Amino acid sequence: MSTKLWRTISETLLWWRPVAGEQDASRYMNTYLRLLRYARPYLFPDLVMAVAAMLALGAANGAIPYLIKETINALTALKGTTGLSGHAVHRLHILSLEILCVFVVRALSDFAASFLTSYIGMKTAMDLRSEFNDRLQRLPLSFFNWTPTGGLLTRALSDVQLASSIITNTLFSLVGQSFTLIALVGGLFYMDWQFAILAFVVFPVAVLPIIGIAKRVRKMSKEAQKKLSDLSVLMQEAVQGCRVVKAFGMEEYECERFRTQLGRQLRILRRVLRVGAVSSPVIEVLGAFGVVAVLWYGVTAVLAGSRTPGTFAAFIGAMLIIYRPFKTIAGTNNSIQQGLVSAERVFAIIDHPPEIYDAPGSIELKPGPHDIEFRKVNFRYNPQGEWVLRNINLKIGAGQTVALVGMSGGGKSTLSDLILRFYDPEQGAMLVDGVDARRYSLKSLRSQIGLVSQHTFLFNDTVRANIAYGSGTRNFDEIVAAAKAANAHDFITRLPNGYDTLVGELGVRLSGGERQRLAIARALLKNAPILILDEPTSNLDSEGERVVQDAIERLMENRTTLTIAHRLSTVRRVDRIFVIVSGEIVEEGTHDELLARDGAYRKLCDLQFYMPEDGEEPARGAVNS
Repeated sequence: MSTKLWRTISETLLWWRPVAGEQDASRYMNTYLRLLRYARPYLFPDLVMAVAAMLALGAANGAIPYLIKETINALTALKGTTGLSGHAVHRLHILSLEILCVFVVRALSDFAASFLTSYIGMKTAMDLRSEFNDRLQRLPLSFFNWTPTGGLLTRALSDVQLASSIITNTLFSLVGQSFTLIALVGGLFYMDWQFAILAFVVFPVAVLPIIGIAKRVRKMSKEAQKKLSDLSVLMQEAVQGCRVVKAFGMEEYECERFRTQLGRQLRILRRVLRVGAVSSPVIEVLGAFGVVAVLWYGVTAVLAGSRTPGTFAAFIGAMLIIYRPFKTIAGTNNSIQQGLVSAERVFAIIDHPPEIYDAPGSIELKPGPHDIEFRKVNFRYNPQGEWVLRNINLKIGAGQTVALVGMSGGGKSTLSDLILRFYDPEQGAMLVDGVDARRYSLKSLRSQIGLVSQHTFLFNDTVRANIAYGSGTRNFDEIVAAAKAANAHDFITRLPNGYDTLVGELGVRLSGGERQRLAIARALLKNAPILILDEPTSNLDSEGERVVQDAIERLMENRTTLTIAHRLSTVRRVDRIFVIVSGEIVEEGTHDELLARDGAYRKLCDLQFYMPEDGEEPARGAVNS
């Protein structure tokens, strides 16, 4: 027998065994109770009406065995008479009407309970997804640097749906079916407690495997949800990177990667289904023992005259009815275990510390010209990692323009991120108007800063909405004026619907220069006194750069500006240039001063503006050409 086959047989036979290393069950109970609290806002009238409908449904189901008993006894009594008894016939007519009423009540209450619990589950899913998104919007930038977007989408959609289904399953399946069980068992004990004990002696035995199955399902559901997140990440990468995929002819490779990941998830889901499917057959088999016991004992009791045929038929009918809600509860338990895993994944995001808190007693940064200063700043992304910035001392006076230059990876963009307080310095301070930026509220600080970066992000919305993003309510004339100042109005008017044209996901329907000009228009409309330009022309050709650079110069007027550039031709006219190498400022001065020093800045200029032939030294004067 192969090892793989033996493992499959062993897992099937030992589904009940405890899971090694299972975390404290109280954590899952806390998660369960926390999730149920999301139904609290709908306590009245929705939840109250749903519970009332479940009670009515349980009572109707509980009445069925009694009606069976009375009907069989009435028929037996009628059969024993020599003629038709008016009283017996009247009794049967009344019973038939009672049966009709019971089934009408059963149908209506079943509909009401199902609809109301599904509605409550839908509302709680919306509330949970809204809270998830609210926290997502307030998480620090570092969180998104390390968390795949596809995984977050899986949590927001699939995990939230599975988590909220716990409320529906708890209300309709657990609570509703429990009412039915209580009504049926209570009725049977009322009719004949000895018969009832014999019929339901197997129930405690049936509970044991359900507990073991729950542990197994919970563990495997964690793996299944993780694999689903991996699938989402793969698909998102393939869609967003479709140009690269097609350019390198990697379509089949991406298809194979996705199929491989699907296979892994299928194997896990197959195990979840196999373990979960065990509960229903086990309950069926154990229930059969109860039915057989009732048949053996009941036939003898009826023949001996100690039990009526109606009582016997009522118990058989009740046992056929009662195992359905019991099986439903067992199946619901498996669904709840999967939902608990999803709930933990959702709450892990909701409970994640939000972005940098405003300091107690934080102050508002008033509108107006501002100066910026970095004082002995040291920063690293990881407390155990390498320093990205070392002993940075830099000041930008109000209305001045400062440029940061240097090779990629030197820390220039990190410095701009500190101004926006995407991160805070680990040592030292970043000051605005001589005050530590951590003392200002985040909202007031960022309201005073405009940003244009090399990776222009446009939303899948209209041109008008993208320009007005972050500027509150602005009228159309103001939007057009900003577009004209950004040299964007002409190309916008040539679009199919002008300012109401949809730009597509990430602005895919526009060229790089057009997207950049919309970003500049957005910054112009915001009219913030502090401006950060993070290599805004690095991805443009010469013609596009000239148009965008003209708009940028207009944007920089009368603003405190920090510009980051690889193309040194864009920084010649700034007030001061800082050269950053490996996180340290190695030179500072004007363009002419730095050239005269013949240091790091001069080397950058020589490398960029003059490419020597083989064996030829770079020309020192090439930068001035």
